[in-house]
Amino acid sequence: MDEATRQATAIRDWYLSDSATSVTQGIRDLLDETLPTCFGYHLCEMADYEFESFAQSSKINHCFQFSPRGLVVGAAEQLPFESESIDVIIALHCLDTAQYPHQVLREIQRVLTPQGQLFLVGFNPWSIQGLMRVVPSMTGQRIHPRISVSRLDDWFQLLGFERAGTHYLGHLSNGASYQPLHQFLTRCSQWLEDHRMPAGRLYWVRAIKQVSALHRPQLWKHKPRLRVIGLKESASAPRQTRGRGLERE
Repeated sequence: MDEATRQATAIRDWYLSDSATSVTQGIRDLLDETLPTCFGYHLCEMADYEFESFAQSSKINHCFQFSPRGLVVGAAEQLPFESESIDVIIALHCLDTAQYPHQVLREIQRVLTPQGQLFLVGFNPWSIQGLMRVVPSMTGQRIHPRISVSRLDDWFQLLGFERAGTHYLGHLSNGASYQPLHQFLTRCSQWLEDHRMPAGRLYWVRAIKQVSALHRPQLWKHKPRLRVIGLKESASAPRQTRGRGLERE
């Protein structure tokens, strides 16, 4: 089993545990709030593991999954879609499991339509759980966060994305069986999320694909404009200068 498959399996198992229940609901609440404002023809949910759909609140008719058992199967580093053909992409830990995460983000940028929406979920390397990766044998940490939001900003700038929103989820591990402690951790985690503290185990990022001036629709096809161009001299007409013409007369 390679590292990417091991990571995908660990992420799937974590989402099936009780400690991920509040995080899953938080992701769903954020998407339920923002997806109704997204319009288009195609919505794609991407992940390297099996998952339940988060796109129930979307108004887009054609919603499909790109996963090991989804409607479309393939490699995230080489998406089998035409350029500028997908309106909304929900990428669940695609950068955490990919061998070349920058190539995955580049492919997402390629297939998104102009002003297309990207919802990206990933593990935060600077969370308390993320910092435990330095001692995996002591903590039993199986998931290794790789891409931070600051690195995402650098990649977004190179690829023409604009970050439109960021939320951090799962600040405190809430798997306590003692009910008072469970409630206390829930309130603390909720307070940290409400105040946008960048220490959550997961980050939820909304980005918009921007269109540069060079790649905007060519309006001149619909509304012709006059252009000043240089006229090339005809080769059939004899070249005469004003001085020589006067001498011949």
